[in-house]
Amino acid sequence: MNLRLHLGKLEGTFDMEKAVCNHGFFMMAPNVWNPSTKSLQRPLTLSDSSSVDVTISHPPTLSFLVVQVHGINNVSRVDEELILQQVGRMLRISEKDERDMIEFHQVHEAAKKSGFGRIFRSPSLFEDMVKSILLCNSTWSKTLGMASNLCELQLKLADGTIRPSNSRVSKKRKPNPKFKRATRGNFPSAKEIASLEKEVINEHCKLGYRANQIVNLAKKVENGSLNLEKMEMGEMEVEQVIEKMNKLKGFGPFATATVLMCLGYYHLVPSDTETLRLLREECSKETLEKATKSIYDRFSPFQSLAYWFDLIQDYETKLGKLSKLSHADYNSVSGCCHTKKQLEANE
Repeated sequence: MNLRLHLGKLEGTFDMEKAVCNHGFFMMAPNVWNPSTKSLQRPLTLSDSSSVDVTISHPPTLSFLVVQVHGINNVSRVDEELILQQVGRMLRISEKDERDMIEFHQVHEAAKKSGFGRIFRSPSLFEDMVKSILLCNSTWSKTLGMASNLCELQLKLADGTIRPSNSRVSKKRKPNPKFKRATRGNFPSAKEIASLEKEVINEHCKLGYRANQIVNLAKKVENGSLNLEKMEMGEMEVEQVIEKMNKLKGFGPFATATVLMCLGYYHLVPSDTETLRLLREECSKETLEKATKSIYDRFSPFQSLAYWFDLIQDYETKLGKLSKLSHADYNSVSGCCHTKKQLEANE
């Protein structure tokens, strides 16, 4: 019992494999990339906050994406639009994203030849922001583990194994009889994270100090002091977005630049130890910022896209195509994390 939805019409620049397998986010739970079918599986959120498993694919003979929704044969118009909206966000299927890719290709011939230009992101900005925190001061293996633990926590919240700290919302969620509940945990929402104490999150997810940062973020989203919709919809100038993020715990230059890239602002390079490793022949720790500007400012306003193209090329030279890696090999992509100890080791 599956429901089949369509998203498109896709532009000629779209390539499913390249739209997904270009950022560490695609390796992080609850995303599951299938190299043999070139499809992406994960849970997505419905209007009642429950989740359903979906498989997203792009058959080569079709000009649209196919979204298989598992366990159901019908959804409301609202839920159909919500599912497709989340898919479109992840794969950057919009007029703006298409325009950005074309303009980027006008200043970067190598990226144009390879079809690179869409940076994979999450179904929601909140998930992007939490995952950006998980990337900081951590090994890549630990980052993958923390994301997986958060999804397992969400599944326990969904089935009532764990109750929210707020007694007013502590009743066990009643499953919608029309839907088969997602078989794997979704990434927890701001509401779910805000309902828990940081100690509970750490008990189950082992996030360390990040638990406090993530709970604070979730509570700001829930109480309305941080309006992610305004940030997402371009109702705030980029300077205002940066100002807002600078006031958030856990969002230094690297995490902020990563989130800006997810929002479609590409002028800041998310510099970390991988940047220093990539440019080791060009700079030292002290001259890293100057070197990145010297190398990537010629691609303005797409500096981070140009940098990410170089980084992906470097990974794939050593590891082969990221889209071909098995899940067991994801730990071998040892970069992607902003690790102070690694940075100091490169001095």
